[in-house]
Amino acid sequence: DAIGVIARGKQLIVVGDPKQMPPTNFFRKGESDEDEEESPDEIGDLESILDECIAAGVYSSYLNWHYRSRHESLISFSNHYYYDDRLFTFPAARSSERLGVRFRFIPDGVYDRKATRTNRKEAEALVKYVFERLENPGPRRRSIGVVTFSQAQKDLIEDLIEQERARRPHLESWFNERSDEPLFVKNLENVQGDERDVILFSICYAEDAGGGFSMNFGPLNRQGGERRLNVAITRAREQVVVFSSIHASRIDLSRTSAVGAAHLKYFLDYAEKGFRIAPKSGSG
Repeated sequence: DAIGVIARGKQLIVVGDPKQMPPTNFFRKGESDEDEEESPDEIGDLESILDECIAAGVYSSYLNWHYRSRHESLISFSNHYYYDDRLFTFPAARSSERLGVRFRFIPDGVYDRKATRTNRKEAEALVKYVFERLENPGPRRRSIGVVTFSQAQKDLIEDLIEQERARRPHLESWFNERSDEPLFVKNLENVQGDERDVILFSICYAEDAGGGFSMNFGPLNRQGGERRLNVAITRAREQVVVFSSIHASRIDLSRTSAVGAAHLKYFLDYAEKGFRIAPKSGSG
């Protein structure tokens, strides 16, 4: 599709990040094994002009200065795991509970793997947190985005938010699409390019009602899934709050070879234990 445009120019400048998602295509899939991703939405990566140029040896120049994050912890994980600690980042001028990465453990969260493919307790905790923030925005109104790790969890959180909106019409200005940054709920595949002051994650995946835990983390299990994680964790300007029903130790890397699953383990450890980077290899 781009060849005709490229041929008309005397020069070509391609801007992008090979460590984040290429263009994505969604299509329906047929029969699937139980151990595979349960979602009927299959994700395929389309050809990327950026990747083609890199493969062809076109001259490239790295942009190493990072300006979005207002707290260094928001970019430190990505800087280490994706950019070889090459980015120049800026420490926050002050310490605050309203900045950086926070971890919220949901001890009674259960993943309904066989039926709804959701974690209702986790969704309810996140939505309660959202509306507490909206009712008490603090000295400055901060925009909010919600990122889920599955389509089913996104749909559940949207439904719960709609119910709360009906009960609290005085908060409708937060959802007005005409405002600069209305509150959004998106899943991993749809959040690229978005920014908000505060990003809330719902990990969703956890033990099922029988205590079983699958090493299936949806899109993260696929080749290149780690790039989707990198997109999600770099959307916040001021704060990331991770809602999870599992600790990092629950992810057993001897049961999966997916890089995305390994990076999720390391990120959960990072979010819970603070400004400490786990090893790139090993169990972390």
